[in-house]
Amino acid sequence: MAKKLLKPVYERVYGEKFNASSFEKRMEMQKAIYILQEAGIRVGDYDFLWYKHGPYCQSLQDDLLCLSGTPDITIRYSEDAKEVIERVKNVFNMKVKYSRSAWVECLASLQYLRANIFSLSASKEDIVNNLMARKPHLNDMDTNLMALDKLDYILG
Repeated sequence: MAKKLLKPVYERVYGEKFNASSFEKRMEMQKAIYILQEAGIRVGDYDFLWYKHGPYCQSLQDDLLCLSGTPDITIRYSEDAKEVIERVKNVFNMKVKYSRSAWVECLASLQYLRANIFSLSASKEDIVNNLMARKPHLNDMDTNLMALDKLDYILG
């Protein structure tokens, strides 16, 4: 059932149709579902682990690859879900120094590191430095620090 919700959620967050044959779109979906779950919005029961592109869930990947040819559906969102999705949409579609896929990889990776690797007392600089050590292509300190602030906005 949850996989039926994936395409309309992607469309709501990114403003375009999901294409399972595109690596970038699958990665963007992974990051959107991860951040929505972190914000308390469940779109299935997916468990994320760290992978080379940040938070990753194999069962979500499997569901994404099965979406081709499934009919589009319409979802009625709760008011809370609408509010959270709108914040995610605004942040994910910001114009920043990174491409959109790199930006959402940055956001999700920072959240994963902050929530699963570092203690609550870790500084923003420590988290960002760890991100840049793990992901040299995400090497803009100012953009990464801004990403942490935007995560606070999304997650409330």
